[in-house]
Amino acid sequence: MVLNFLFFTIKIERNHVNAEQRIATYARTRYLEERAEAHAFQAAQHISRI
Repeated sequence: MVLNFLFFTIKIERNHVNAEQRIATYARTRYLEERAEAHAFQAAQHISRI
């Protein structure tokens, strides 16, 4: 009986993100959160006037 084996390797690469890209992503996320908060605050003020 002949057994044929297929050998292979799996290479898992992580996303290599440098510090500048991480800082930019964090700044963008923080900006969007602040804008959403400001928008929600504005909407709440508008509703309270009605």
